[in-house]
Amino acid sequence: MKKRLVMPSRLRKILSLTMGLSGFYMLLLVVSSCETDPSLQNPFGECGPAAKADAVDISVFFSPYENETYAIESDTVQLKDFAFNFQLIPEVQSSSQKGLFPGQAYALSCAQTFDFQNISNITIILKKEFNNLPVGTDISFMLELPDGSTLDQLRDFKKSTAYYSYKLNIVPENFSQLETQTFLFLRDGTRIVVDSTSPYIQTI
Repeated sequence: MKKRLVMPSRLRKILSLTMGLSGFYMLLLVVSSCETDPSLQNPFGECGPAAKADAVDISVFFSPYENETYAIESDTVQLKDFAFNFQLIPEVQSSSQKGLFPGQAYALSCAQTFDFQNISNITIILKKEFNNLPVGTDISFMLELPDGSTLDQLRDFKKSTAYYSYKLNIVPENFSQLETQTFLFLRDGTRIVVDSTSPYIQTI
């Protein structure tokens, strides 16, 4: 006949306390992974501060994006699909880099933002006549974000994305093509210049 083992009451209490503490600790980890240090991004939409960075380059490309590639100068695109895009290449300052520790989480809905320390402004100049505007014209006023702001109004780079996509706020002549130079002016007096040619823009 097998004997039934009976756990001493003191041992039962110790095990119960251990299990209770373990469960409480796991609950704390789950909660803290959602509501974490305000300096970090969290899943509730309040994103953390922008990372301090210097812009070291800029690239220019054109929408639409189809078949895993952006439009090129030999393409013809509809005005409604056309966008003038540029991407700033950041070099994040080491002092602003933070690692993740247990219990900390970043929100997937938060896009990375940067506090660009060295950008003065960005200007786009015509290399070829466009819509009766002469060579050398700054067309930043013609490039508009969804919120209605134009590139010539962009002066604050303290909480900036690296990627910008602008639509033309005018209707150019049918089959027009933008040939431009994009100037990234830096605070030390230097500049980065990128030549680009858009696809043909069909308006009819």
